[in-house]
Amino acid sequence: PPPPPPLVQRRRSAKNMAILIDATRSNSDMVLSVADIHSNMRLVPLPGETHCACTLRLLLTVPRSMPDLSPNEWMMLKTTAILQEMIDEVVVPLEQHCSRESCPCMSAGAHLEFLWKDDDMKEPQRKPAMEYIKAFIQFARLSLANTELCPRGGRRCLDSFMPRMLKLHRCIFRVYAHAYIQHTEKFCDAEGFFNLGMGFKHWLFFARDSGLVSDMDLRPMRRLIDVVDLTVAGREAH
Repeated sequence: PPPPPPLVQRRRSAKNMAILIDATRSNSDMVLSVADIHSNMRLVPLPGETHCACTLRLLLTVPRSMPDLSPNEWMMLKTTAILQEMIDEVVVPLEQHCSRESCPCMSAGAHLEFLWKDDDMKEPQRKPAMEYIKAFIQFARLSLANTELCPRGGRRCLDSFMPRMLKLHRCIFRVYAHAYIQHTEKFCDAEGFFNLGMGFKHWLFFARDSGLVSDMDLRPMRRLIDVVDLTVAGREAH
């Protein structure tokens, strides 16, 4: 499909950029400045941090109505739901704003860039942000629909199941990080910003509880996540 209408181009410098060394591991598709990536992040509290945290946590456990669901099947179902929530609440609102001109690469702040790589590519590639996001969505849908990757009915999953889940959740985080750091103003109305924050926390609670994200992956939004954790902990303490 044709790209969205162009916006004002955001100029980026390649100065001080370096590719992380290990090209086979989880962060090989990150281009990271030696500068502190937090220095360019706007720290704005997520909405509904205290009122909805308990409700979100209830969504993290297997429903009583599905007692025979295996942990891997539950992970797959939750990932599917979180992916669709991300599409509805983040990608659709951004589609007409995140253009080749405004976002020539997938980034989270001035010093962090993500490169795209799927199973058919030998090396990670630089893509405009929305092209990266759409490539990821297609990749995720194909992965989640693959009944060989995670067979239904409690049968054993392929050894590649967990690595694939890790990749999907890293990319989900990157979409939220890009939206929150690069496009906060596009969610300026109360409902849009609330949905952005709730979707992010839904993903965050599930991904961390399931071991699907590392501290390194979370670095672009570390300060914000610390605020969320402190606020939720204070609420739960009372």
